[in-house]
Amino acid sequence: MQVVTVILLLLLCKASDCRKTRNRSLRNNERENILRKASSTVKRNAQGLPCDIYTYLHEKYLDCQERKLIFVSPDWPEDLKHMLLARNRIRKLKNNMFSKYKVLKSLDLQQNDISKIESEAFFGLNKLTTLLLQHNQIQSLSEEIFIYTPSLNYLRLYDNPWHCNCELETLITMLQVPTNRNLGNYAKCAHPIELKNQKLKQIKAEQLCSEEDRQDPQNIKRDKPEAIKPEFDSSLCHMYVFPVPTLNCKRKVKLDLSNNKIRQLRAKEFEDVSELKILNLNSNGITYIDP
Repeated sequence: MQVVTVILLLLLCKASDCRKTRNRSLRNNERENILRKASSTVKRNAQGLPCDIYTYLHEKYLDCQERKLIFVSPDWPEDLKHMLLARNRIRKLKNNMFSKYKVLKSLDLQQNDISKIESEAFFGLNKLTTLLLQHNQIQSLSEEIFIYTPSLNYLRLYDNPWHCNCELETLITMLQVPTNRNLGNYAKCAHPIELKNQKLKQIKAEQLCSEEDRQDPQNIKRDKPEAIKPEFDSSLCHMYVFPVPTLNCKRKVKLDLSNNKIRQLRAKEFEDVSELKILNLNSNGITYIDP
């Protein structure tokens, strides 16, 4: 009888242990399911995570690569020096899209779906030195777009389906200026077939427009947009790309040459302006001054 009692007690103990083990296993499974659901939620929302903003060598970077972006957020800080927007889904660069980032030095837009860039998309980027637009869907651009980036030294345009026609003449002319040796390297024509794979740096720009094309009102309007002229000020001497030696500024006291495309100052450039007191050369991208 005692033996039977002992056996029954042992069986009851084992049953109790099994229940505890089963309950513990159920609790563990529930915990794992909760963690798995939380993990899957994080993965689903990964594309909505904020961009990385950090400082390196005292310059602020924004890294927003591979976020499936289609626009530039208005919430990003204005003091960014470098903006990394590669591998997103941006299709169009609209006017004033980057105008608040006045100290921006580099802008990486490669590997998006950009096919349209409006004429004032880069307005306000006076300090931009590097612009990466390779691996997009851009077919045509005008030199006019780069008026607002006078400090631009590095421009990447390759692996875009460039249509080498009259609309591209001003851009090609700009790229072929000797001082622009790091602008548009390796970019090639995709159309027409007779110019396919020829580099934009090497084709003859004057052959892109026939006389008939030049007389077309649409081309004239697009290639040479009407400039907004400031009110005339007799104390200022306004010029666009470079100083013109024949311009009569000998008696000027104040000379404003800001926001142009002056790359080099030659020796004795202003020696005839003997009464000059104020000279403004801001936002030009000057790289060399002759001694």
